[in-house]
Amino acid sequence: MSVDASRSDAVRKVQGRAVESTASVRCACYAAWSELCASPHDLDPRPGLRERVGSWGSIGYASSMDALIGDYVDVPLEDLKRQFSGLFEIGSDGPVVPIREDLQTGQRAGTRESLVRFYEHFGYQLAQGFAWAPDHLSVELEFMHFLCYGEATADSDASSQQLAQIDFTERHLLRWVPDLARQVEKESAGSLYARVIAELAQFVAADREWQAGTIVATTV
Repeated sequence: MSVDASRSDAVRKVQGRAVESTASVRCACYAAWSELCASPHDLDPRPGLRERVGSWGSIGYASSMDALIGDYVDVPLEDLKRQFSGLFEIGSDGPVVPIREDLQTGQRAGTRESLVRFYEHFGYQLAQGFAWAPDHLSVELEFMHFLCYGEATADSDASSQQLAQIDFTERHLLRWVPDLARQVEKESAGSLYARVIAELAQFVAADREWQAGTIVATTV
């Protein structure tokens, strides 16, 4: 069910999606993207990322992730911290590039409220240390991982999680990640995080197209 309105349930129906071969793979993809975009000050994502290499064989548009992860995990943790802080955390007037949707979009009315409704509706609970930033890119990607996991493990009908994935992608990720990628490239062209965010933007767009290809319009 759509969280913000009944529109998606009324006009969209999932059809022809090979859940067994795609849901768990997309779940791993979004978990990896969440780790790549998380602050390395909060955790060292490299061990977990190493274990995910080669996990996305059935998703063609994720084929570049192995090379990206390989380069990322070879960077010393202190260098990751320095690069992340320099772009996303430090600045006399705030971060050079906000990695939170609310800040990146000029604090568009209703952004945080919409995110919280999605999270609460599906029982996604933020860890106490992250509750202050429900709009952080890493959190939003973790939520997509959560929805894909729900799809992969559903005992019967997974349409609620499936429709929520495309709703969330269209209402949130696609509305700000492409702009974030352009801003990071402008501020830090050629850097590791410019590459991470650029490839993420491509992945989100490709995944949205894949999702849309498994959804058909229905009469109300």
